[in-house]
Amino acid sequence: MSIRGYSTTYVVLCVIAVLVMFCTQLINPLLAIYAREVGATGIWIGLSVSAYWIARVLLEIPSGIISTKYGYYLPIVVGLVLTAAGNLLLVFVLDPVQLIVARLLLGLGAPLFFAVSMTLIINMFSIERRGSAMGLFQGIEFLGSTIASTFSGYIISELSFKGSFYLSTAMAVVGIALALMPRIRNNISNQPKSSSVDLSSMPSLFKNKDLLTVCGVTFMNFILYQGVLFTTYPLYLNGDLKMSLTDIGLIQGARSVGYVISMLFLGAISDRIGRKPVLLFGTLGTAFICLVLNYLTGFFAIMGGMFLIGVTTGAVWIICPVIAAEVVKPSSRGGAVGIYRTSFDIGSVFGPMIMMWIVEVYGNTMSFIVSSFLLFIVFLPSIWLKETMKK
Repeated sequence: MSIRGYSTTYVVLCVIAVLVMFCTQLINPLLAIYAREVGATGIWIGLSVSAYWIARVLLEIPSGIISTKYGYYLPIVVGLVLTAAGNLLLVFVLDPVQLIVARLLLGLGAPLFFAVSMTLIINMFSIERRGSAMGLFQGIEFLGSTIASTFSGYIISELSFKGSFYLSTAMAVVGIALALMPRIRNNISNQPKSSSVDLSSMPSLFKNKDLLTVCGVTFMNFILYQGVLFTTYPLYLNGDLKMSLTDIGLIQGARSVGYVISMLFLGAISDRIGRKPVLLFGTLGTAFICLVLNYLTGFFAIMGGMFLIGVTTGAVWIICPVIAAEVVKPSSRGGAVGIYRTSFDIGSVFGPMIMMWIVEVYGNTMSFIVSSFLLFIVFLPSIWLKETMKK
């Protein structure tokens, strides 16, 4: 063991996750603006954002089956290769259709790395350390998101969108090189495979009330996250408030900072006080801050609001995958994590398109009101969620 008692393999996985998040997040805060530049309008902007998530939906649950059959290492490496290829293809985009195709390829790589890595880490740690390990992994992982989001506007202004795609490709290649290191390859390859996924047991997972509650909370959070914070809100900041790409990047970076801080601490806190209190705090807090954010107009006020919503959404996202894994038997964890991840993929698919439609018809304010209302709806069943730290 090394570095605070964590294995070298775990640490390297965290480093690779930082690089992959950088690859995907560098463009995301400004993707709607880029889509508009290559000719997308209205629903096509939403579809350009959603394409990445549409592809993820196709592979989230199958990724668990793939790792059961082939182990963890091969899916992780293939996911990294697809991430590099998708970023490289973005360099040559000329119209919205090509942008959608490139985003689809990126979306195929993400679950092969992230879903498989999460299942690997869940199985690497006992119940006493699982929350801390997952919190640290996702907190460090989203360090890449913080760096990319914060400096996205500046980097893209200096390098152009195409230059940023080359930079993202280079980051993905570094991740591949780390994964191919003999020691890491051997350590991951020698990890016991997950228990065989019994497809006949999948219907029972969809009947698990606690798992469905977690998925509902996650789904509504990503309706807000991808539909508003990453699609309609940047367009509003750039078009209505006349903010520069650099300013928008800094605002998105404030959200990422709050998110990382939340993930680094709340996973460990949940190991002590329980999962449910943290989940309830995150869900209700996000619903409230969402309403407040709509009325903020100054740069620093908006940055503060985005920081707080990063903290509350981080509380939700660190707890939900842990609960999803703990409310089912160990042999079903791969399937449960796949269902959980599919829930935020589906939210990310429909969020941008729904919110673009709402903004076009009813205006920006209504998108925040709808998002807050949806979060409050899923907060109510969360009150009766069973605590999951007993096994």
